[in-house]
Amino acid sequence: MNESSTPVKRKRGRPSKITRESIARAALDIGVNKATIPTLAVHLGVDHSSLYHHVKNRDEIIAMAAEIAIEELEWRAPKTVSWREELIVLTDSIWALYDKHPGLAEALNLAEIAPKNGILSFAESVKLLQEKGFPLDEAVVAVDMLVDMVKECFIGWWSIVKTEQDGRLRKDRMIEIWETEAQNSPEQAEQINAMVNIMKAGPRTWWERKRDIALDGIAMTREQHSVSLKESQ
Repeated sequence: MNESSTPVKRKRGRPSKITRESIARAALDIGVNKATIPTLAVHLGVDHSSLYHHVKNRDEIIAMAAEIAIEELEWRAPKTVSWREELIVLTDSIWALYDKHPGLAEALNLAEIAPKNGILSFAESVKLLQEKGFPLDEAVVAVDMLVDMVKECFIGWWSIVKTEQDGRLRKDRMIEIWETEAQNSPEQAEQINAMVNIMKAGPRTWWERKRDIALDGIAMTREQHSVSLKESQ
């Protein structure tokens, strides 16, 4: 065989150390709130310029990370539970999602991202309520209201458990301010201290009280709807 007919073997390049998925998962590992191009590069052990071979910018990374987090979220309740229990499981799982991935709730709240998996999960939640007798419009409002509530409640709590420059938790400073106001305003001390007690009890108690009031409202609406149907027959 002459030289010209000998097949040329191409050198194989080094396999990439990172992929789009590994970058997104790194953002979840270090926290969405801390995920920048430089911090992700350090976490992955690569030069930050390498990331741009796979993603356009940080926003794209956060969007991919959210898709993964929501896809892997176990939010579905057993088919046999009531609509109320179903919504409790849904919102508890969302709270756990935000707690596990700091910064994700804020990114969703600012409309920086609209994950496809989030949209599909929303639609499925609505459909599950329809299967339990909810009209479509009431099912949409119920899911939307509770999903928004858990997000806003989580962000509200997250904002007061941060450490300030003096090393104190913002929550402790807020409690001190409210307690001082209760002392200065004895005629309203009972109401002010009630909020102090909620802050001291912690985020889950705060959230569950709000959630239960919302669920009670939904139950009243469902009951009124049922009575109206019976009266129209």
